[in-house]
Amino acid sequence: MDIIKLSQLGEGNTLEYKRNTDKLDSILKSVSAFANTAGGIILIGVEDNGTIVGVSDIGKIQEQLSNSISNRIKPQLIPEITVTDINNKSVISVQIEHAPGPYYLSDKGEEKGVYIRVGNSNRLAGPEVIAEIKRSNNYSSFDKAPCDDVTETDLDKALVKSIYASRGRAIDTSKLMSLGILTKKGRRTVATNGGVILFGLPEIRETYFPYAEVRCARFKGTSRSEFIDRLNIEGGILAAIDEVPKFIRRNTKMAGKFGDMRRRDIPEYPVEGIREALTNAIAHANYEVTGSRIFIAIYDDRLEIQNPGIMMPGMSIEQFKAGVSRIRNPVIAKTLGQLELIEEWGSGYKRIQDACEQGGYPLPEWEEFGSALRVTFYPHLEVVELGAEPGTQLAPSQHSVIRELDLDDEMIQLIEFCKEKRSFQAMLEYMGWKDRTKFRRRFVSPLLEKGIIERTIPEKPSSSKQRYHITNHGFEILQKVKET
Repeated sequence: MDIIKLSQLGEGNTLEYKRNTDKLDSILKSVSAFANTAGGIILIGVEDNGTIVGVSDIGKIQEQLSNSISNRIKPQLIPEITVTDINNKSVISVQIEHAPGPYYLSDKGEEKGVYIRVGNSNRLAGPEVIAEIKRSNNYSSFDKAPCDDVTETDLDKALVKSIYASRGRAIDTSKLMSLGILTKKGRRTVATNGGVILFGLPEIRETYFPYAEVRCARFKGTSRSEFIDRLNIEGGILAAIDEVPKFIRRNTKMAGKFGDMRRRDIPEYPVEGIREALTNAIAHANYEVTGSRIFIAIYDDRLEIQNPGIMMPGMSIEQFKAGVSRIRNPVIAKTLGQLELIEEWGSGYKRIQDACEQGGYPLPEWEEFGSALRVTFYPHLEVVELGAEPGTQLAPSQHSVIRELDLDDEMIQLIEFCKEKRSFQAMLEYMGWKDRTKFRRRFVSPLLEKGIIERTIPEKPSSSKQRYHITNHGFEILQKVKET
């Protein structure tokens, strides 16, 4: 263990410094918090600022720590305690692994003695967090559990069918069972919590999960003191995947750049990165937390996506960035996967990172605070330098019409190309893309859903003979653009 390197990192989600053991209760809270969250290391003999001061009477301190941790934290926890000498100064390291809990201070009891790690501080865990820790031990989840006596008739079957039909898929009761949207409760078939959150009728969602929704706001300046625009998205969390990008487009800037005989739009924020972060927020939000919603906030200098629920027990932000994945809501995540809205588990951060780097955007920042997780995106430098007002375009074209139709210049180019019947590969090559999944999500799926292009063999979406062609509605759009 490189103590010098650790002392230079600063305190955080998995690291804490203590000058000595005078405040033993604080150390015990950190031990239990690390065990309940993602593990961690406590360095004793290090100042808050990282200065190594060392401790004396090593044997006494080791015995004190071992006895206190063993006697005052339940269930029994056995951390690794070691001593390292650095320039004649002794530093004690207490290494705690994440383990099935919840771990709590025995004198406070489970109800008031469970702590979790949030950033560089320890927080008392609420009942919903304690319940999640217990569920994670049994590999179960909140969204798999039956939702009282809500039945299949309480689901919006028209919404379910239309969403799946738009992606060329059929859906029936047996498939809803396999997805976990429905489950058995005794002899009865009932909806799961995840099923209600995704597809419940409006009055059912409002009754059981009034906070399972997405809200958006555009603020003036860099604080929340004054609204410019706001949107409470109706229709459930899936509707947000289409509605949030519309809200962002009308409240952010767009630069136009010409090169290679083709115009390229530069959105203020990375479209694909934000879409990925949004679907991640929907998939990983803790819907058991009351009073907290998924929230998109746009300021003059940043865009934030916030969801209720910190990282899963046993997970840290560093592990998330490294590709480690634990799924909080397997029913919701599996459904998003079936609808091709998310890809393989554990690749979310990499896709967001790629979208930012390839587009020339600053990398976003993740942080846990309170009982929420927030990712912050920063604007493209070229858009900032041009300095237009939100909701405006920074280069001449038919943008007012295109924005009204919720399209962009690249989509118009693809629509023009599809005046002739085109294969998926031909469209991919024409637009200069390599990633088939991202291309489908960025262009093909939205244009199909809007009825602007259509499949020549709609009943067989994956046919090798499949071609895509502009519809009458698509021709009307092209004509409208040309007339402006």
